[in-house]
Amino acid sequence: MSFVANKISLILTIFLVIQTVNVYATDIFNGTASIPPNGGEWYACSEFPTTYISFSIRVSNTSLNVTPNFIGTTVPGKNSSTSTPKYLPGVLAYQMTKDNVKSFTDHDNSSNFNYIPSLSCYEKPVQSCDQDVGDLPLSDNVLQCLAMENPTGQTVYFHVLLSFNMTVFPNNSFTSPDVPGGHESPNNNTAQKSGSNGLKPTSGHGFMQMVVVTLMVLGFSKLVAL
Repeated sequence: MSFVANKISLILTIFLVIQTVNVYATDIFNGTASIPPNGGEWYACSEFPTTYISFSIRVSNTSLNVTPNFIGTTVPGKNSSTSTPKYLPGVLAYQMTKDNVKSFTDHDNSSNFNYIPSLSCYEKPVQSCDQDVGDLPLSDNVLQCLAMENPTGQTVYFHVLLSFNMTVFPNNSFTSPDVPGGHESPNNNTAQKSGSNGLKPTSGHGFMQMVVVTLMVLGFSKLVAL
């Protein structure tokens, strides 16, 4: 009886560990996406009401392979007979609620959306943008979104870390200052550039994932030994 009980207990433990991995993995979205030229847009929203958002954006100077099935919705740019200047790749990034996304993506009415300036990088196209509510949670507990626009004449590729319930800067959490415009986190070695294109940020989950995998291996080993 003890043998059966121990086996069931180990199976349940392994199942719970797997569920923990699945939940933990969705805390931070980490991937590469693209935005069409001439005012094209990309946005991603939380699946639950929240007062939190944290993100780190890095724009590439070259094309990248996009992450398959990554979060976010892409909106085509404007059909224009005039050529948009091919400036250095850059984006405008906004924090907004889901209710404002419809106005944001409406090219004929795109100026009538609300966003929080201190959590946005919008004064000019940027190649990097780090924002975190930190110790100042949002006042509205609703669906929150990160929305981006590509004002240039070429497709923009970017890497993003995005979370709606925890910081993406685990080694150097911060609160975005209450001033308009874009900025970077206080410490450039956190979720920052690595390699030639500066597009290899880390989510800070490596140690935790290693611990979880180790526990799973030990659990399976004991299960086989029974």
